Amino acid sequence: MAGKSGREGERTEKKRRAAGAAAGPCAGETVSARPGLTGTQLKMIAMVSMFIDHSAISLVSPAFGLGQQFYGLYLAMRAVGRLAFPIYGFLLVEGFLHTKNRRRYLSRLIFFAVISEIPFDLVAFGRMSAIDGQNVFFTLAIALGVMWLLERYGKGKLLCAAITAAGGMAAFWLRADYGFLGVLYVTLLYLFRWNREFRRLGQTVMAVAIYPDAMCVPFLCSIPLTDRYNGLAGRRLGMWAYWFYPVHLSVLYALSIWI
Repeated sequence: MAGKSGREGERTEKKRRAAGAAAGPCAGETVSARPGLTGTQLKMIAMVSMFIDHSAISLVSPAFGLGQQFYGLYLAMRAVGRLAFPIYGFLLVEGFLHTKNRRRYLSRLIFFAVISEIPFDLVAFGRMSAIDGQNVFFTLAIALGVMWLLERYGKGKLLCAAITAAGGMAAFWLRADYGFLGVLYVTLLYLFRWNREFRRLGQTVMAVAIYPDAMCVPFLCSIPLTDRYNGLAGRRLGMWAYWFYPVHLSVLYALSIWI
């Protein structure tokens, strides 16, 4: 899809990944060995951002309403939350490229999509079951499936577009968080992974498409963060990185009832 330069970039990417596998974090490279941010550090930024965003929905709004004196706080917290999805999308691409077991990776995303749905519905809609929207794990799972299919079958431009569109429509029909555009965002990160300038352009265009208002600004702030990724995994968070999503939603909902 990206032509000759894309193929050359892909060969370069494969060489980089092979070198990383031989001398990267799997070989015990320390976090301080390279400048920049590790995958774990990016993940922690996304987790904090997401927690602040969901706190605004579940705690600030119910406790204080959206009166003028607290509306600014609410908007500021929601703005901070715009960092989470683009960082998670970037890390999903990295995880797809480096995982040893993609089937297990996809199964894990689907598992947490299912068990996170009730906490998500409680926080987002105030009830245990809602067809209005599904949590972001569904979006990430679909996006991973799209990348997998593109790797195996997406050699031509038409087929590549069809696979991406099918994944986007699946997210749209499911009403998954960020929907069609969320899947497209991750797909562009994957397709332009070897070309930083094209990737930045894709991130910028998608930020404006997803948030055609001032909220695109904090979304765009994720670009310099992901640009600082140094290729290292960092200290592993294990399954806690997954459990954080349903657990923090459950805790926030419990606090909102108490308030």
